[in-house]
Amino acid sequence: MNNIFIVLATAILMSCQTNNRKTIPDFKFTALDGAEITQDSLKGDATVLCVWATWCGDCIREIPELNELASKYTGNERVNFIALSDEDELTVKKSLQQFPFNFTQVVNAKKYSDQLKTGLTKHFPQVLVVDGNLQVIYDVTENKEKIFDVLDGHIQNILN
Repeated sequence: MNNIFIVLATAILMSCQTNNRKTIPDFKFTALDGAEITQDSLKGDATVLCVWATWCGDCIREIPELNELASKYTGNERVNFIALSDEDELTVKKSLQQFPFNFTQVVNAKKYSDQLKTGLTKHFPQVLVVDGNLQVIYDVTENKEKIFDVLDGHIQNILN
């Protein structure tokens, strides 16, 4: 009986691990600024993906730090910053007026962001770092800590 419990507990823990080293699903997005983004356009680059919602307090709290990170890499064509929202264009644009978020914004992304969720339920925010092979090397949901240094470290590892 104890062995069955250990096997079940191990299986449950394994299913709750992050999506690390899995390749992101294929996609083709048109961003709010009209840019087309595909997985092929990200190959060879470091990419930070943020799944967020305009109603999510932790998402809004994280925006200044994520903007600071994006600012650090302004002009570096090997680093991409993409924010995915399940919400519609009008809702996101309205929120961006109050809380500027300097990532490339993709709206109506629920079908894709659902594929990225790593837990039993979907949580916001979810931040992933994807390497040049389109593999997730870092994934965190519902982060309550400073994230700049962690994300920057992963980006630097990809670029070097």
